[in-house]
Amino acid sequence: MKTLVGYVLLILGALSAGPWAGAQAQTSAHVVPTLIPFSGKAADDNGKTLSGTIGITFAIYSEQNGGPALWLETQNVQADTHGNYTVQMGATKPAGLPLDLFTSGAARWLGLTINGGQEQPRILLLSVPYALKAADAETLGGLPASAFMLASPTLVNGSSASMATTSSTPAAPAVSGTGTTDYVPLWTNSTGALGNSVLFQSGTGSTAKIGINTTTPAATLDVGGTENVHGTLNLPSAGPATATTGKNSQALNFTASSYSSSSKVAVAQKFEWLAEPLSNNTSSPSGALSLLYGSGSSAPVDTGLKLGTNGRITFASGQTFPGTGSVTSVGLSAPTSDFTVSGSPVTNSGTLNLAWNVAPSPGDTANAIVKRDGNGNFQAGNITANQGITGAGSTIGVYGVSNGSVIGSNGVEGHTLSSPSSGVAGFNDAGGIGVYGSGGGGSSSYGVFGTGTTGVYGTGTSYGFQTDSNAQQARTAGGWVKAMAFVQGYTAPYTITSCFNSTLAGAAATTPPCGINLTESAFDQYTYFVDFGFQVSDRFLVTSAQYVDNPCTFQTQPTTSNSTIWLSCWSGGVLTPTYQPFTGSIVVF
Repeated sequence: MKTLVGYVLLILGALSAGPWAGAQAQTSAHVVPTLIPFSGKAADDNGKTLSGTIGITFAIYSEQNGGPALWLETQNVQADTHGNYTVQMGATKPAGLPLDLFTSGAARWLGLTINGGQEQPRILLLSVPYALKAADAETLGGLPASAFMLASPTLVNGSSASMATTSSTPAAPAVSGTGTTDYVPLWTNSTGALGNSVLFQSGTGSTAKIGINTTTPAATLDVGGTENVHGTLNLPSAGPATATTGKNSQALNFTASSYSSSSKVAVAQKFEWLAEPLSNNTSSPSGALSLLYGSGSSAPVDTGLKLGTNGRITFASGQTFPGTGSVTSVGLSAPTSDFTVSGSPVTNSGTLNLAWNVAPSPGDTANAIVKRDGNGNFQAGNITANQGITGAGSTIGVYGVSNGSVIGSNGVEGHTLSSPSSGVAGFNDAGGIGVYGSGGGGSSSYGVFGTGTTGVYGTGTSYGFQTDSNAQQARTAGGWVKAMAFVQGYTAPYTITSCFNSTLAGAAATTPPCGINLTESAFDQYTYFVDFGFQVSDRFLVTSAQYVDNPCTFQTQPTTSNSTIWLSCWSGGVLTPTYQPFTGSIVVF
């Protein structure tokens, strides 16, 4: 604030010096200006810079602190984005600043109140405004020369000297009328008569009190009559809050008087509305409008009735409410399957408590009400929906997880009771995948699993069924390959060089020998036993020779093991066959 005061005084001096310096060069007939230019920076009670149209009350005092204002006016000023503004004090008054405001030579202090807030620390006015005292040089005792008559001419040798005088300005009428001490006078007519106004002053200086329609004012301003306030009636705080102390507002008091039969005197009943600070020196300071009460000479204290910043009312202890009957208790009931109620009913005082039997949870918890987690998800067991389940999302529409370890432990499962319908159906209108499945690493993990007359059915313009991994089918079912093996029986060592075994999962299904065992017969060279590891004796077998030295017949024969076949390529007669080395393939359906 010291920086602001210095800045304002410098500007005040700089803007005021020009007109007063010019006035000294004028003739004495020039009227001294009765306006004082003033520049400042506008900020609210919290130090926040204000801009735009701002209401500022300018008041001049004879004391730095306290005391009544000698003069005041309110102007609407325009502040720029930095809060800077310039005004001429006295501009709203027809006569500007009173000429006698600075004629005493006593110190004068300027106080500013912005937008009805707290008055800012007063500023000592320096010498430039006292140039108004120069106006006194044009008057005698504050009256113009035209108010005086020339003295009668002095007698010279027993005769009077005649002096012709002319005046272009008529003499001002003499002040007349009567008044009562301590009343503020009022012009009662236009010819200079004074009388009493309704304003009465008692005391002087800081103890002065003004009464309107009363000669016994009990406050700085005491009004005996009706008041109309055309504007905001402000009751500002007692000062800016600090880190250690909040500040109450000025109080709005209501006083009744009741006669005491015991003390035989009237007792004041004082009610007071007061804005009080709450949570001072916190990140969320607040306040409340409180009702206080005091009797007689006792200072008013909080009753407990408060109005909060959100409009909610806090009632005083023991508050009751009107009605046709009396409320004797308050009870609470709730479904016992979900809640436990305690403390019910409350008759005089107590606490009602409502507790969950099982707390809401996003997990798959029995008897718990579903509560979504932070991502909006929840887990559940079986969900039955009359309208089915619909899911929509940018990534996954419907997602299911199963922790089961046997066939039938499905993440998503669908059933239909209508033969033309599907248990689970997927459609992709953009030409992509209708149903997508991805199995885990276990031996019984399936991306898509289906049972029924048609377990899995697919139709499409390109593929009815497509997979980027191995396909498996029950051994006794037909349609898909159960196993394939390419046998290298031409040169030792005799091996299976490429293969597929649908009974195996993962890389083992296609990594030679794919669980298929190839051994050379001990009876005839170039004959082999092929053991697939599962029953193939009742399956379709297709063989094809790839490379032979001599023409021969590629054949298979069953063995005593239902998982093993005998494989050879023979030429010659049936009774005396000749077995040829070969490479060839065998497919099991």
